[in-house]
Amino acid sequence: MPARVWTALAGIIAALLIAVVGLDQWQSRRGEASLFGLPWRASPPPAASAPALPKPREPAPAPPAGAVGAPRIAVVVDDLGARRDVFDGLREIHRPLTVAVLPGLPLSEWTAREAMQSGMEVLLDLPMEPYRFPEVDPGPGALLMAMSAQELQTQIGAHLASVPGAVGVTNHMGSRMTEDRTRMRTVLEVIGGRRLFLLDGLTSNLSVAYDEAKAQGLRAGRRQVIVDHAAGESGDRVRWDEVAWWAESRGEVIVIAHGHPLTARLLREYVPRWEAKGMRLVPVSQLAR
Repeated sequence: MPARVWTALAGIIAALLIAVVGLDQWQSRRGEASLFGLPWRASPPPAASAPALPKPREPAPAPPAGAVGAPRIAVVVDDLGARRDVFDGLREIHRPLTVAVLPGLPLSEWTAREAMQSGMEVLLDLPMEPYRFPEVDPGPGALLMAMSAQELQTQIGAHLASVPGAVGVTNHMGSRMTEDRTRMRTVLEVIGGRRLFLLDGLTSNLSVAYDEAKAQGLRAGRRQVIVDHAAGESGDRVRWDEVAWWAESRGEVIVIAHGHPLTARLLREYVPRWEAKGMRLVPVSQLAR
């Protein structure tokens, strides 16, 4: 074969090899594998524009001191143990109310047990001597100023036995006794020994019950609103209206309302109002510290 033919064929073959190798390198730069396994360096992908960073948020304002979560309302209905209709009205509300049961009454034990089964908290409503006793009578089994320390403690033990499941104690009347530090210390020894808490009903503005309980290291609370029916329904509504103000301004409030059919009727009206405002009903033990 003439030399010129060989030269032409060699040129064609070289051109084809150059074309194939160039195509292989081009494909590799696009990210495809090399046909010949050659270590071509892929071209870097075009730089993507950096995503815009979100603007830092302004820090949320700190909640007011003492306001943690929804405002809490504890409603304690006292003077129970004699009337079933009042208790039944409270049970129909289906909320975590607290009932304070007087000791030694025909329905004391029944009320306490039914309240526990209905998800309500139970307190012993402990009768104590008020001013103007015996004209103002706290009822049978009251703790009296004339009793010795042993008599007081024995009486409290008997009362607790008649109100099963009580998690705390509040005072029924007792405006005179709750002002006496010595006798309140005697009462609190029994309460503390049973690992109960105290709710000071503040039947006297000079009550030392709460302060003495705290001094002894007991959990304790004291009421802010009292609903006593002295002024009828209009007066009760004024008191129930105060509850939302207390809850909103303090974050929590303890209410004591006497056991009366009107109490259950108005609670059925007011509880949904409070809940619509973001408030919630809680057992009083949650507000005892």
